[in-house]
Formats: sequence, structure tokens, C-alpha cells
Amino acid sequence: MAAACGGGGGGGSDGARGGGEDAVDAAACPVDALEGADGPVDITFWHGMTANNKDTLVELTREYNESQDRVKVKLAFQGDYDEISDKYVTALRGGGNDLPAMVQLEETRLQLMIDSNSIVPAQACVEAADYDLSDHLQPVLDQATVDDVMWPMPFNVSSPVLFYNRKDFEAAGLDPEDPPSTFEELRTASQAIVDSGAARYGLALPLASDHVEQWFAKADEQYANNDNGRAERATEVVFDNETGVEIYTFLASMVEDGLATNTGRASAGPNNLISVGSGESAMTINSSAAIGSIFEILESGQFPEVGVDGGGVAPMPGPEAGGVLVGGASLYLVDRGTADEEKAAAWDYATFLNDPEIQARWHEGTGYIPIRESSVDTPELQALWERRPVYRVAYDQLLASEASFGGPVIGPYGQIREAVATSLERMYLEGASPEEALAEAKEQADEELRNYNESVG
Repeated sequence: MAAACGGGGGGGSDGARGGGEDAVDAAACPVDALEGADGPVDITFWHGMTANNKDTLVELTREYNESQDRVKVKLAFQGDYDEISDKYVTALRGGGNDLPAMVQLEETRLQLMIDSNSIVPAQACVEAADYDLSDHLQPVLDQATVDDVMWPMPFNVSSPVLFYNRKDFEAAGLDPEDPPSTFEELRTASQAIVDSGAARYGLALPLASDHVEQWFAKADEQYANNDNGRAERATEVVFDNETGVEIYTFLASMVEDGLATNTGRASAGPNNLISVGSGESAMTINSSAAIGSIFEILESGQFPEVGVDGGGVAPMPGPEAGGVLVGGASLYLVDRGTADEEKAAAWDYATFLNDPEIQARWHEGTGYIPIRESSVDTPELQALWERRPVYRVAYDQLLASEASFGGPVIGPYGQIREAVATSLERMYLEGASPEEALAEAKEQADEELRNYNESVG
């Protein structure tokens, strides 16, 4: 994939790590080009939003298009993040003529997009427009930055949280105001729920590789060498250590002891959320981006076993009660022979989506974390948090995080997540020990890293 992405564009990147601030040319982002445009500039935005998230994006984009006559944005749904990434690479192989002006990609694609040499670094636009980032949440900026260059523009930020049925907690004699925050507490609560008969399982456990990454962060442990690939390119993963064994052992024991049910991969559907909604399980871990859709479903009465009053949200439990990594996706400004006015139009739309009031409304409609400090002060958001405090859980969790490093920056991210997911399946379904599963995952992940790094030189 990296080899297919090479060549062209990139705003002055050296193609290896981005080259630092000196490699960013503000002229690569012609923010004033709209002034000389002949009529409205039409641009396409590839996105992956569904359900409530899509509806909210459509409404905000309609408002943007109607608020001015310089830019018209066409939304183009391209599937999930994996599908968007695959389509982007395929379009690059074909010369890039079919690429949009802006694309929404998960945080896992950061190294791939740097190596693609096909984007305008957002840092170039920040400098060209003298755009003030001081109101943005610092962890969000840090996640998007490598070698002092902010590559994508932040947008939809999330973090994993614990969803739980407050009614089941009460039936099991647990305090719904004091949900578990550690593995030990999660196991104790699950045992009480199963023993009381409040639910068949304490925990619906999705087969989610990203949760493993988050648990390493909560333990203040890195996932890959070279400061998670941020000091220089990662050459190996380092998750086959005591923390990795602790995480895998906890997961295996929960399933083996009947305290948790393995609900399979997310690609098969939100089976972990359905398990809680149906009353089979009392708890699960999922992205905060699902909050808006979940509460709309609960309000519809589809899952009376939970009901709106039973919907509980809490910070993600882990081996320790440490910090979480920034999840979600960002906005990449495409540069593959793109006209100057299209680059300027994409930047203008990206800044609209970053507006404090727009971020507050985005948060209300979806559950994604508002990325502007001043968004919190808007009357709409204050009213939402007063009416439904669960919406602010992910925001507070992110601000309270004390992880001493950013999330992994690794090229073959999807392949490494697949190696981890396969190792979990081997452990759950085939009886592999935690040590064996981790060793297999590391061997496969390191091979993927070697192949990727060789392909980009």
C-alpha cells in the first residue's frame, strides 16, 4: 500500500517522517485562493459516518453550504474507515484523478497518509492562515502531530467508555453511581451480576484490537518501540510483555469463568451493544461515538430491559485507572494536482467543522468529544450535560488522561490490528495461552512492520 501511495504532492515532506516544521511550506496551502475563484467552488468530502452521526454531518454541511456562496460541499459516503482507506489507495494507484478534496480517515492512518505524499499538511494551512489552535484540546493536537507537523485537521474525536445497565447493577446489589474502573473491579462486578441472576454475563466482550492499545495506554505502557513510532519509525511492537500477559490473561479468564461473553468482531455488527440491550449482559466497552445513536434507540423503547433511565456510561476500566488515547478520525486535505481554490475550499470547510459552536452541536448529535475548550461554554452543550451527564464522560476522561505519549504511529496499522484480533480468537476459540497468543501476534506484527518499512525505504 505504501509503495502505491508514493510520489507527488505533500507540501514539502521528505517522505520519511515528515521532516519537521522546516519541511512545511505555508505556500502549499493557498488559503486565499477562494478570493479569485470564478463562482462557487465545488468539492467532494469522503466520509464514513452512519446513523445519527451521518444525519448530523448532513445537517451541518447543509448549513455550511447555505451560509455562504464561495464553497459547495458534496458529501460522499465511502463505507467504514477501512473501506475509505482502501478506496483512497486504489485511487492513488490510478493516478489520483478520482480523489476528493478532503477525506476522513481514522487516527490509525496517520503514518500511511504521511508516507502517501498526497496531502497538504494541515500545519501549512495553520501557518498560511495564522489559524489559532490555542482553544483546541492539546491531546487532540498531539495525536495529529508528528515531528512538530500537524498533518490532518482534527474533527471527530472519541474514546472507549463503559456502557452499563444501571438496573442490573441495582438488582445485583451494586452501586450504579460507582461503576468499575479497574480489571479487578470489573471482575468483581461481573461476578456479582452473574451470581445474582441480574444478567447471564457481566460483560459483553467485543473482539476489539483497539481496546488492547487503550489498555496499554492506561497502564502507561507503549505499544510499539521508538516512543510508539513518534521519535522515529517503529520497527517492532512491544506488547508481548508483562502488561500484555496481564491483559490477555484477564480477558481469557473472564470468558472461561462465564463472567463475559465473546461477541466477536465489530465487522459482524454491534453484537456487544445488542447483548446489553437485550438483557443478556450488564456491561460492555464501546466508542463514545455511539452515545447519540444508543440513546435515540433507548428512547424509542426498542430495549425496555435497559430503558433510558438504565443507560449508564463511565470511563473505560483497565489494568490501571490511567489515561486513554485519542480515537476517532481527522480530516486530510488532498493534494494530487488539486486546484488551489479546491485546497482553499477544503480548508474553509474544515475550519467550519472545527468552529466551537459547530463542535458543540456535533457532540450533541453524535457523542463525539468536542475538541474546542470554548465549546463547553455554549448554552446548548451546558444544557445537554445538565439533562444527560453521560455525554460529558468521554470529554472528562480525555482531559484527565495522563498518558505520557501519543497513540502508535505505524504504517501497517490495519494488518497489526488483524494480527492482534487473530491472536485473541486463537485464545478464546482454540485454547491458546495468553503467552502463545501474544507471541504469535508479535511475530506477525513485526513482519508486517518490516515489510512496510522496506516498501517506503
